Amino acid sequence: MKRSTPHPLLWLAALVLAAASFALSSVAARGAESQVTVQELVEKAQEYDGREVVVEGEVVGDVMMRGEEAWITVNDDPYSRRSLEEGGEFAGLSNYGIGVVLPRAEAEKVKVLGGYKHHGDRVRVRGIFHRADREHGGDTDIEGVSLEVVKPGYPIPHPFSYGKLAVALALSAAAFLGSRLLKRRSAPAS
Repeated sequence: MKRSTPHPLLWLAALVLAAASFALSSVAARGAESQVTVQELVEKAQEYDGREVVVEGEVVGDVMMRGEEAWITVNDDPYSRRSLEEGGEFAGLSNYGIGVVLPRAEAEKVKVLGGYKHHGDRVRVRGIFHRADREHGGDTDIEGVSLEVVKPGYPIPHPFSYGKLAVALALSAAAFLGSRLLKRRSAPAS
């Protein structure tokens, strides 16, 4: 029985088809959105410039409405996931946040802003990253097209520490009494 081998042109066509498929998938992957951290955007700004990205984090500060647009700040550092008051670990003094300009209707989905008293809404923003946005004075920002609230914000409890108050009052009283005693000792005898 004679074995038939595929025609060389058939092999060539299969090879060209595989190469074209690989090239198209690479181009599509480069243009597609990818979830990144703000730190990645800052460190690889040139690579992400003009690309669609997804950033997830806590909305902090204020929502600044400007006509049909709004500005928000999205923080995605470790504190945006779990504050120190909630048992989160100390992760340094820096925050990682980025300005996001998006349609007013999208920004109105944000109900709780992060700050001392509240953990802000955790959101997922999709948009185009700009290393130096010409429309907005050269700012590094994301021109958001959609915002999804992933987890609603909530109050952060700051219980009053009566123990610390007692220590502060005791130290204040000791300092006051010590200063009075020194004043008496240094006063000239009458």
